[in-house]
Amino acid sequence: MGSRSASTSVLFCVFLFGALSCRSHEPEVLACEPDAVRASLQQAMQEALEAHPGNAGWLMSVRIPSVGLEFSEAVHSAKVDTLDARAPFRIASVTKTYLAAALLRLVEDGKLSLDDTVASVVPAPYPELLRAGGYRPEQMTVEQLLTHTSGLYDYAQSEDYLATVLEAPDHVWTREAQVRFALEHGRPVGAPGERYVYSDTGYLLLGALLEDRTGLGLAEAYRRLLHFERLGLRSTWLETPESPPLAPQSYDGFPLASIHATADLFGGGGLVSNTPELARFFEALFSGEVFTRASTLERMTRVPSTNTEDGGGMGIFRLERAGAQPCYLHEGFWGIAAMVCPELDVSVAIAGLETTQLGTGMRDLLRAAVKAGTECRPAP
Repeated sequence: MGSRSASTSVLFCVFLFGALSCRSHEPEVLACEPDAVRASLQQAMQEALEAHPGNAGWLMSVRIPSVGLEFSEAVHSAKVDTLDARAPFRIASVTKTYLAAALLRLVEDGKLSLDDTVASVVPAPYPELLRAGGYRPEQMTVEQLLTHTSGLYDYAQSEDYLATVLEAPDHVWTREAQVRFALEHGRPVGAPGERYVYSDTGYLLLGALLEDRTGLGLAEAYRRLLHFERLGLRSTWLETPESPPLAPQSYDGFPLASIHATADLFGGGGLVSNTPELARFFEALFSGEVFTRASTLERMTRVPSTNTEDGGGMGIFRLERAGAQPCYLHEGFWGIAAMVCPELDVSVAIAGLETTQLGTGMRDLLRAAVKAGTECRPAP
């Protein structure tokens, strides 16, 4: 489900990086002591737990391959009996990074073009449904769906959809029902290519496109195109009723495990993972282990002029760092964040247990990871 507001990236430079990186000169390069860095990260997690007692726990992983640092820990309050550092959870909208990457793999293989129109490549019944809803699928492109510039109303971030899900958490949804929900509850938010508006609806269509072009279900398409086995992603999968128990997350006290997986399964969300594997995938994406050409990653991270304020590329968001190279991030509605800072050789993934009680904890933990990468960056 969606979680990205139009003002988020504007605030990140001030609130995430703060005095650490939003300045015109390079930060001081310190000697890296991995044990000290791990202790610092553990302390940051404990402080985040104590500062926001409404959130019962945190999961966090940080990877800095250049110095051999792998950190994965869990902290929790007395509200939770135990919490495994590798506990799986719904990654929600972070799934969009995986879906965008999978479609870009098809582009690399010549099986899809970013200029293809929705009318020409998205399977039935979706083009006709869009026309009936006042949209022009002949003018929407795959690239616009990927960059949230198609003009599609976002069903998942509407109060109506969340209320409907919480009122009937065991309801079994379909992709078509969710697209119809979008058409019934909202109107076009702009002409194709005119403006940025985050849209899970667009990623529902991209999920249908991925299945149609590969002849596979989403689970297998992700696994094959993104090289899950080669990357060691053995605890990342598309959720099914047979999935093992997940981390005890909640939304305003409502257990997420009570919500049927189909509420967010068809492209905008749906994957289950853990923080070590989330951090590993974001690292792999930027280290040449997913795409066959460097130009594909450049295309994925390119920010259209319509998206400058929010920093949105294709399934990933660019976070500027004054005087330094950017970091890249995606967040998930249920209190999830995954980020990579290529210049610092650091990737991080974080999950909180109570979505509505995270406070500044997520921001503070992301800052702690950036600090770790800054301290462990090799001297020039």
